[in-house]
Amino acid sequence: MSNDFFVKVRRTIGFDGLISTIVGALIVFLPGRSARAAAGMVGAVFIAVGLFRLLSVFQKSIDNNWTRIGHVILSIIYLVAGVFIFMDMSVAAISLILVVGTLTGMTWLIEGIIQFALLNQLSANKVWSFLSALISVLGGLSLLFSPLMGGLLLWTFFGLLLMIIGIFKLIQFVTLKN
Repeated sequence: MSNDFFVKVRRTIGFDGLISTIVGALIVFLPGRSARAAAGMVGAVFIAVGLFRLLSVFQKSIDNNWTRIGHVILSIIYLVAGVFIFMDMSVAAISLILVVGTLTGMTWLIEGIIQFALLNQLSANKVWSFLSALISVLGGLSLLFSPLMGGLLLWTFFGLLLMIIGIFKLIQFVTLKN
């Protein structure tokens, strides 16, 4: 491996580790503010998508008027959603956490049901597959019945993982030598 490439890889690992550690620490130690910042990023993306969709209405390649009307309506929906997010960032952050908790709960529940359905087709040890399916179903149901608490727990867990990964990357950055 060339020396320049090695230096670039090492710097990338260090930068990634630093960013991961900082973002993870912000999520763990300032969960409300970091969730509001994440909601603000979603709001900014909604406004940007709405503006770009609105600008696409004026392209000559769109011949159908119904397509133009659809783009205008969708643009307005994106713009209004983005503005609503910025109107009350705390409510937007709670809504974001609720959506994450609910969608994760639905995913785990469906995954557990599929695992139970495939349990008879497994030829190996069925005990671990059964336990995995049971944990997925119970975890999914608990998130669906309490999406706010589950979402907050997932948000904190995500922050902890980012911090741990970031710290390991920083250690890797420091210990990497030519």
